[in-house]
Order: sequence, then C-alpha cells, then structure tokens
Amino acid sequence: MNHELPVPKQNETSLDARFAKRPHAYERLRQIADMMDQAIAQGCTADQAEARAVEQIRHLGQDLLKDWAQEKQQHSVAAARLEHPQASLHIKKK
Repeated sequence: MNHELPVPKQNETSLDARFAKRPHAYERLRQIADMMDQAIAQGCTADQAEARAVEQIRHLGQDLLKDWAQEKQQHSVAAARLEHPQASLHIKKK
C-alpha cells in the first residue's frame, strides 16, 4: 500500500491556497482530521471512525455548496447591475 502523498504538478494550486478563500471550510477540514486522530486514540473501530468521517464530510459538502450558491448569486447580481444599472434592487430579506 502506498502511503505517500502524490507530488503536485507544477501548475496545480495547493490545497492551502485554494482553501484560503474559504477559511471556515479549511477549519472544518482541520476539525475532521482532529476528530479522526481522536477516534484512533480512543480505539474506535473502523466502522465507527468511518461513520464519523462520512457524517462530517457530508456537512462539509453542504457548507461548500452553500458557499458556491452564494458566490454564484453575487456574480449574477453584479452582472445584472452592469447590464441594467437603472434597475431597482430587490433582494430577499433574511
């Protein structure tokens, strides 16, 4: 079994750089890694550790999709303002 990390290609952006734009997602990844270390230290079974990891990754995915949707919405609003600067602004209230 190969336990070495793949060598990044020259033009690939590091995960640190990619997650710099999403600090809460980066922190979530750190928490998941910490949780897995704790599971190992506590003697969890592989099934228990997997269940914990899957649940946390699912939450991370939901957060990333939420970020994507918000960024997409912001880009759409900005594009619409450029195209129709005189249009009134109607935003859903929170």
